[in-house]
Amino acid sequence: MILAHISDLHLGKSLHNFSLIEDQDYILEQIAGILLEKKVDVLIIAGDVYDKNVAPEAGIRVLRKFLGRLVEAKIKVMIISGNHDSAERLTFGGEFMTDKGIYFSKPYDGKIEPVVVTDEYGPVNFYLLPFVKPLIVQHYFEDEEINSWDAAVRCAVEHMNINTSERNIIIAHQNIMSAERCESEEVYIGGQDAVSDEIFRDFDYTALGHIHRQQKIGKHNVMFSGTPLKYSTSEFDQEKVMPLITLKEKGKIEIDLIPLKPKRDLRKIAGTLDEIMRMSEKDTNNHEDFIDIILTDENEVMDALTTLRSVYPNVIKITYDNKASRAAEETEQLGAMNAQNPMEIFEAFYTSRRGADMDDEQKDYVNSLIEKIWGEN
Repeated sequence: MILAHISDLHLGKSLHNFSLIEDQDYILEQIAGILLEKKVDVLIIAGDVYDKNVAPEAGIRVLRKFLGRLVEAKIKVMIISGNHDSAERLTFGGEFMTDKGIYFSKPYDGKIEPVVVTDEYGPVNFYLLPFVKPLIVQHYFEDEEINSWDAAVRCAVEHMNINTSERNIIIAHQNIMSAERCESEEVYIGGQDAVSDEIFRDFDYTALGHIHRQQKIGKHNVMFSGTPLKYSTSEFDQEKVMPLITLKEKGKIEIDLIPLKPKRDLRKIAGTLDEIMRMSEKDTNNHEDFIDIILTDENEVMDALTTLRSVYPNVIKITYDNKASRAAEETEQLGAMNAQNPMEIFEAFYTSRRGADMDDEQKDYVNSLIEKIWGEN
């Protein structure tokens, strides 16, 4: 059986007020072509199908067109809701689509029965876990102590009671403790929403959404597909891909990363205005790309945006990197540090590294050290 894994389509999203709907339609058409070429049996969409809880009409049309092609090709589709989706709206009428081979996760109710697809090696069990929070899971398991996101997801997975002798795939939309993030993601302060990848150790493949950078976590085939397009300037250096998973008999799995090529890339160009204008004449890349400009002119250039858009019409923003901007940044950073006391700084550092808050004993110990150090000075 061959699976493909995508997530975080964010249909309807804009990039600095530029609509991406044409780019999203283009990349989904490309993905559909790859699925047909590679003879994929099942496509996984691991949440954040839409960018907003109330799906935009243009986004709905793009998704309907995409799913129509897959139904026609008899490719099964497994879709879960992410934190940007409304679970109820996304899955409305989903039960009527199963005959077409499209399976939606239902809003979490404490019970997740697998969708079973059979191939020459036997059954493959797909568990569709929508985005969950601790309060949601606690509501269905009142006798269990669920005091963190990790405990919530762990509880939801443990109650699936999977048969580990068979091949099992889980589709989820959660943050993982060691995952590398991007600026375009919705994150919780201190990484309190992060969970351990060990929760998914009994699955043959974990298809994750939520984090926008493609990455494999740990040693248990826990995989973020990443977004099919670049949605923030922190993603300049990323090559967007689609994981292609070949399942054979239990314990045998192959994962390939298929490159995705956007209609318009997201690029960064730095230099003085004159340098950039001269470079544009020899730039063999698509001038319709989305461009983040960093001007190194020491003085602010009048009407720079109009000038730059005469050669790069989709300039998304202009910033300056010069003596004045660097001095302003250093002053801002110093002011922010001075506004915090040592304990606040240490707590923020601890949380960023451990993905959890300090307990009272740890706080008392650090406070004693702070008092000793500052007292001596």
